[in-house]
Amino acid sequence: MNSLTHFLGAFAHGSNRVAIFVAEIALAALMLACTYGVIARYVFNSPSIYITEICVYLLLICSWLSIGWVHLENRHVSVEAFHQKFSPRGQRLASCVSQLCILFFCLVLLWAGISVVETALARNYRSSSMLRFPLWMAYGMIPLGGTLLGLAALRQLFIPNRLESNDSIKEF
Repeated sequence: MNSLTHFLGAFAHGSNRVAIFVAEIALAALMLACTYGVIARYVFNSPSIYITEICVYLLLICSWLSIGWVHLENRHVSVEAFHQKFSPRGQRLASCVSQLCILFFCLVLLWAGISVVETALARNYRSSSMLRFPLWMAYGMIPLGGTLLGLAALRQLFIPNRLESNDSIKEF
């Protein structure tokens, strides 16, 4: 069981580390795209018809790919004052219940997200702009983000010492 727990922790950390790296690149690209859009519109008086849609997709990437890492780093919104009133055993129980609720939410995200992606693929949904971007890629961020969050919640469930620490993950 210990090697399985270690593998789960390493896999959750590694996959979320890759995802956060991609999200950081998307954030830099978002900054550049927004800057280009503003300069093109207000300096050269030649607005781009694609830049707003591209910025929306980059923002989707940033949001969904960072959700698991935020949970691993324990940077999400939580009620710490309520949590600290419990005994250490009560804190662990509350954390387990919280992680199980997150896992259930992730399963719903995964199921609904895959369903939407399948529909978008089958019906060839595309954006209504001139870019005609295939929407299955944008909708694919939902199950991907749910999977990353689920991996992080599994790691938090089986490696409890990460719940009390806000330090960076160093053991994997």
